[in-house]
Amino acid sequence: MNKSPPPIQWLPVFEASARLLSFKRAAEELCVTPPAVSQQIKILEAYLGVVLFDRSGRKLRLTAPGEHYFGIASAVLSRHQEGYREFERRFHQALLQISAPIFIAQELLIPNFSDFKNHAPEAELRILTGNDLVDFDTTPVDAAIRFGDGEWPDLNKRLLSEVTLSLVSSEAYLHKQGLDRDSYFDAQRVQDQVLISLYEDIRDWTTLFPEIEPQRTIVCDSYFAASRLAEERQGIMVGLLPIIKRLIKSGRLCPLLSPPLETNYSYWLVTPKRKSGDPNVDAFFRWSKRLFESL
Repeated sequence: MNKSPPPIQWLPVFEASARLLSFKRAAEELCVTPPAVSQQIKILEAYLGVVLFDRSGRKLRLTAPGEHYFGIASAVLSRHQEGYREFERRFHQALLQISAPIFIAQELLIPNFSDFKNHAPEAELRILTGNDLVDFDTTPVDAAIRFGDGEWPDLNKRLLSEVTLSLVSSEAYLHKQGLDRDSYFDAQRVQDQVLISLYEDIRDWTTLFPEIEPQRTIVCDSYFAASRLAEERQGIMVGLLPIIKRLIKSGRLCPLLSPPLETNYSYWLVTPKRKSGDPNVDAFFRWSKRLFESL
């Protein structure tokens, strides 16, 4: 048996024959003659040292080795086709892949998606959502919207929007608690509420109110989930302005009176240094910054 795999150019003939179970139909698909297909299969069988097809009946059938090798050939050709499509999108259709938090994608980017074409007509924008920080070394992403203090020394960063904080809830939740918009939420009143948090250690709350010991918390895996819970009168959350302004204007959430809340976090567009000067990334920055400013 040969120690190296057969030449890869033999695989399309075998894959078509195994998929169609017909040398004649495989020949028609590949635009060659049936004898040429049959001869190529015999060469492959000799190379592998096994019989791939059972030719004893009226209909062609795969042998056990043939079934196994069909899986290999199919996977190789499928991966090549997928890779080629990705190659075309990346290098001929100007694919631009952006990672964004779910809430930002849902509330800001997706509702304005078609407008991006006015800023970069040749680019195909693809938005990947998630809450983990994307690894630019292992993920084919061109840029990411991040919420943080801007301390990412290995990345280029541009400010999209500064952030201010406000406690928010639904009015229905306030009424359920016997409160209203004029109620003042100091530390004592805060810890008596159901607190919606993004972290198991509720650090988004304890950073603002270090002494609180809340009776009940709900931990969410995203800001999007937290805001939906707040809308559904399940508790109060730390709102990020300006991105929740639309929810406040629509009456789905209302701001609560509280002591001044401070943060040094903002929204940034970050890119690997190799993407410096990319015109489509620059266009995305201008577009997304304008969307933040419109809130």
